[in-house]
Amino acid sequence: MDLKAKTINLLLYDGNLNGVISIEDSSWNSGELYSSPRESVSDLLNTGACNKYGVYLLLSEEMVYVGQSSDLAKRLSQHMIGKDWWESAVVLTTKDDSLNHSDIDYIETVLIEKAFAIKRLDCDNKKKGNPPKVDKFRKVILDQYLEEALFVMQLIGINVFNEDKKSAPKALIDVMSVNVKLSLGKRTKPEAVQYATEHGAKLATKNTSYAVLRADKGYFWINPKLKVLDSDWSIILNDTSSSELVILSIPANRIKIQDEKNKGLRIRKDKSELIDIKISQDKYVDTVSGIDFSKYIQMKIKY
Repeated sequence: MDLKAKTINLLLYDGNLNGVISIEDSSWNSGELYSSPRESVSDLLNTGACNKYGVYLLLSEEMVYVGQSSDLAKRLSQHMIGKDWWESAVVLTTKDDSLNHSDIDYIETVLIEKAFAIKRLDCDNKKKGNPPKVDKFRKVILDQYLEEALFVMQLIGINVFNEDKKSAPKALIDVMSVNVKLSLGKRTKPEAVQYATEHGAKLATKNTSYAVLRADKGYFWINPKLKVLDSDWSIILNDTSSSELVILSIPANRIKIQDEKNKGLRIRKDKSELIDIKISQDKYVDTVSGIDFSKYIQMKIKY
């Protein structure tokens, strides 16, 4: 049987597999996929991908929330506050912004049905989406779009729509898995927590923040909720340049929020319920507030 060759274009916005990724497929016409870990979603919003019509996915290892919008930036920003279980986001759109309301209704509905059928749909998700209104000709085009979208997702290890995860294109996904392992070590927060715990770290499991090094900017960026300061607080910094996890332990109420009397952490200007922290890679100082986090380092774990 003759196989149809194709090329995959991969753009790494941070120069590695750590941050926002854009993928195009030569068989996908104008389709494009953007992927981002949760902590880099603000960078995703700045790519321009979210200014188009499209479908977005909120993902954990075994669960997905499917949504669609003509204002993807607004919807993803809302989910940063409203849902805390997801670890990464995917945006499915087109280079020429050629999708319309009916198109994204259809794409959303198909993906919701796929996830619901294999019990991987988030319980907050609508069961059916908006009723799609596409004619038989447009349906063929959108089904082709979805086929390529699912293929590209499999290439980067997103298999929540596959009942049998072994059905992913094995040769390519094996190569991608090796690259991810070399570049990222422990990629998701649950993996990092498990790895750190297995290697002797004592974590405030229910009050742990996680950040991956933004190598191009030299800092770890986290936006925890204000309430983290009220209890013992752990931070895991994934330094991918040195392949190590840096574990920080901050006692309850040790650090304050900045006010007229206290030097302290800064609140985000756009979201008053979140703290804005950028811990430098070299000295572990928060470049926003000037607070030194190096004194809270519990241990460093190589991976």
